[in-house]
Amino acid sequence: MINSRTPNNKPLMELRYPRSFLGLLLVGFAIVALPLIAGLVSNAFSIERLSEQSQKAVFNATVATQNARQLSTVALAMERSSRFYAASGDRDFIDAYKQSRESFRKLLVAFVALPLAPEMQSAADLIQQREASIFTLLSTKPSSAELGRQFERDFADLATRTQAMNTLANQLIEQEVAALKTAAAKSRNQIVWQLLAMIPSALLMIAGFTYLLARPIRDLGDAIHRLGEGKLAKRILVSGPRDIETLGEQLDWLRQRLISLEDQKTRFFQHVSHELKTPLTALREGSDLLCDEVVGKLNNEQREVAGILKHNSLTLEKLIQDLLTYSQAQSSDRLGKKTALDIKPLQLRDLIDHVINAQRLAVIAKSITVKRECEKIAFHGDGEKLRVVVDNLLSNAIKYSPVGSIIILRLARDKDQAVMDVIDNGPGIAVEDRERIFDPFYRSKSAATAGVKGTGLGLAIVRDYVEMHQGTVKAIAAAGAHLRVVLPKLPFPT
Repeated sequence: MINSRTPNNKPLMELRYPRSFLGLLLVGFAIVALPLIAGLVSNAFSIERLSEQSQKAVFNATVATQNARQLSTVALAMERSSRFYAASGDRDFIDAYKQSRESFRKLLVAFVALPLAPEMQSAADLIQQREASIFTLLSTKPSSAELGRQFERDFADLATRTQAMNTLANQLIEQEVAALKTAAAKSRNQIVWQLLAMIPSALLMIAGFTYLLARPIRDLGDAIHRLGEGKLAKRILVSGPRDIETLGEQLDWLRQRLISLEDQKTRFFQHVSHELKTPLTALREGSDLLCDEVVGKLNNEQREVAGILKHNSLTLEKLIQDLLTYSQAQSSDRLGKKTALDIKPLQLRDLIDHVINAQRLAVIAKSITVKRECEKIAFHGDGEKLRVVVDNLLSNAIKYSPVGSIIILRLARDKDQAVMDVIDNGPGIAVEDRERIFDPFYRSKSAATAGVKGTGLGLAIVRDYVEMHQGTVKAIAAAGAHLRVVLPKLPFPT
């Protein structure tokens, strides 16, 4: 993507594209997918950590609960053994106590190994101390009723402490569940914020790469559109992947080739015009001599043939001139060369009067009345080109007007514009033809029906010359033909 260029068309600032359009697509997809993949990986790790934490918490809580319940069960067995010893004095009960005590101490050791809360650690220590004091009594005191009552009190205290341990274990489970909920909420918030951050980033990257992808395609489309319209002055520069740039270079080669062909066409028209003008001039002058009977009296048949020769020579001469004029104007437009206007002050009404007078013979031949309704308007413009505009409009109206009809030629001010209307009573212009009649070589259906001959260049030249004066020309809906020219009034921009 080129932001600016030096006179040598080298980029001052440039984004380096991949060598191919496919490579650009792949890079775009990779970069857009990168934050999404990073977010997915991060979320996967968060979920994994949460899963490990939950498994650990569930394991610890389960072990703590089981140990607390087993401690209560083993403590009951120890209590029975000690009370039986106190009642009977049978030392076998001491051995049974020792066996239960071994299990009791192992449970306490396993319990203490867990990551317990400080209060549970303290409770386990007190249980161990209480059990040690009971074992000391059992080992040192002889059996008696008093010893049995002492065991009853001690084991009641031990049971209370064990039950408290069980309660603390349940509280531990609740704490772990609460901690998991907090961790889950934290992970959820983290995922939400990551998504909120990734989505705009991804959209921004998508927009950026859409622009990078669309720009060379748009440049190619614009270049093709300009070539289609015949606008050949501007060099075609397409920035992007190498294959797209190569396509742009090929289009620019085509542009240069079209310029060369345009030059050849212009030279051809000029050559043909020059070569045809001499014999046509001779033909026209010869027909004039015949029509004026300079070489002798003519009979009616000879006079008719001489008139036909004169009419056709004039028609052909005008056709050649129209072709040459239109070709030069189109060639200048395609090559971006602004056709020079000979801007001078003039009176539009006087110019119209001159054209009407020049068309007098054609008007008389069809018994047409030209009704002039013209204001006196001063204007700055190219008098010759504006004369051609009025002449072509009036000639067109005369050709299509029936014998004995009226042509209205109106010129008036409209704020800061000059408006000229040419109205006739001919067959009119169909709706579908109102835009196309200004296209070169276009002949409307009404022209074909009426049998009116023409080149289809007159109105095309009118449009070109009017637009050179920054004006407009259009067909107005009417019973006959109504053509309107709008020109910017004084001062005309030079």
